[in-house]
Amino acid sequence: WLHDGFIPGTSVLGMSAAAGGAGGATASGPAGASSGTMAASAAASQAATTGSAAPSPSVPAPSAQAPALAAPAPAAPQAPQAPPVTPIAGMEVNFRRDPTIYDGRFANNGWLQELPKPVTKLTWDNAALIAPATAERLEVENGDIIEVTHEGRRLRVPVWITPGQAQDALTVSLGYGRTRAGRVGNATGFNGYVLRGSNSPWFGAAEVSVTGDDYPLVSTQDHWSLEGRNIVRSAALGEYTANPGFAREMEHLKLDKPISLYPPHDYSQGHQWGMAIDINTCTGCSACVIACQAENNIPVVGKDQVSRNREMHWLRVDRYYTGPIDNPDTFLQPLPCMQCENAPCEVVCPVAATVHNDEGLNDMVYNRCVGTRYCSNNCPYKVRRFNFLLYQDWNTESIKMQRNPDVTVRSRGIMEKCTYCVQRINDARIQSKREDREIRDGEVLTACQSVCPTESIVFGNINDPNSRVSQLKAGPRNYAMLEELNTRPRTTYLAAVRNPHPSLPTNTSVGGHTEDHSSGSSDQH
Repeated sequence: WLHDGFIPGTSVLGMSAAAGGAGGATASGPAGASSGTMAASAAASQAATTGSAAPSPSVPAPSAQAPALAAPAPAAPQAPQAPPVTPIAGMEVNFRRDPTIYDGRFANNGWLQELPKPVTKLTWDNAALIAPATAERLEVENGDIIEVTHEGRRLRVPVWITPGQAQDALTVSLGYGRTRAGRVGNATGFNGYVLRGSNSPWFGAAEVSVTGDDYPLVSTQDHWSLEGRNIVRSAALGEYTANPGFAREMEHLKLDKPISLYPPHDYSQGHQWGMAIDINTCTGCSACVIACQAENNIPVVGKDQVSRNREMHWLRVDRYYTGPIDNPDTFLQPLPCMQCENAPCEVVCPVAATVHNDEGLNDMVYNRCVGTRYCSNNCPYKVRRFNFLLYQDWNTESIKMQRNPDVTVRSRGIMEKCTYCVQRINDARIQSKREDREIRDGEVLTACQSVCPTESIVFGNINDPNSRVSQLKAGPRNYAMLEELNTRPRTTYLAAVRNPHPSLPTNTSVGGHTEDHSSGSSDQH
């Protein structure tokens, strides 16, 4: 199995490994690309050690053995041909290169197909992005299929309602709907090139008809909902100047001292690892997600499994809107394992498969795990991932060479999560012992940290007061997510500080988050 659920009754059960050629679709026009596209694509390309564009996804059938890939490559999914209603004129269509697969050249890369897009969080598909007001006027919902007519060309494509999108404007990303990309990229999404012409390659007038059909789109944003709490904190520059410690004043409940049923552990000795993530500089490019996937042998599971909340990414980037739905402020928050000192996952594991080490890491012992999933149920941050099926490919020799030999390859029935790249910590420890010295600050770079283009992620020894991570954690913007739960996470965040120009239209949600600390400051959509 590769992925299914395109159109009810036409699920894809197999694809030819040799289907088609490399036939790449390209986009001509202004040079350059979004940081999300190139950063994530570069991370995916650099991680492949076999010389191929990307690893093949290993999405199994419920049986232990996946079926042979012998069926011919299917054509791109097409919506049912129901007669459309009267076209609605006065619309504008915009063509954009996709945030993950760019212009289609990365369509056969399973990592990038399954990577949630920075804003919509869609995977394995593209859609026509429309404003909430436009959706209300057209009387459509997410996944409803419309027919777009532009310069005499037509395309049926599902819609995705996107806050902040300009009214009466559609945005269609390119690169999908290919038929000769390869066994991963074939028949995914809808071909925006069908509408695009040389007269107006990037935007133009369009008519829209509502067909009455729908199509299953999969977005990961609501899979691990944490809204209703002060998880993202921000202030305008003036508020920050007047009250630099605003972020720490926004706790639902302030703990006077740590609370535990167990004797406290002394973490003042040796190396103690921690991470600080700056929400102010995160662009949501998701290069960290791809780097983590490459470093830690994380499998591709396919659209059907993602639709069942079974994606395996150890690190996710949550997107939050706040303010008016037609002009919201957007925040992006990377979320790895918090590496809690008082970890709620550890006390419920019946076989001690998740334990704490002396350096403050929440370790996984895979060969002990029996798959009760108690740890995942007890994790308030929802960062644990379970192998419901045999997602890994144990048979393809080239896939074996692509994997990181320093990281265990997990099988069916095993829980897994972020480890702070413990293999890199061990490598630095061995090297420092050989040279008879301490591990230097910055010598250990986690996979996510090493590819972040804005250096939003900082990792290091929090017992070293001169380390960069210690200095960031000592700053006034630092706060712990859900600190009131007494989990004492080693991963903390730096609150966002915005400085909007006074002549621009005021968004009342930018800043002003310190007015009411009793309610959540971010709304999740």
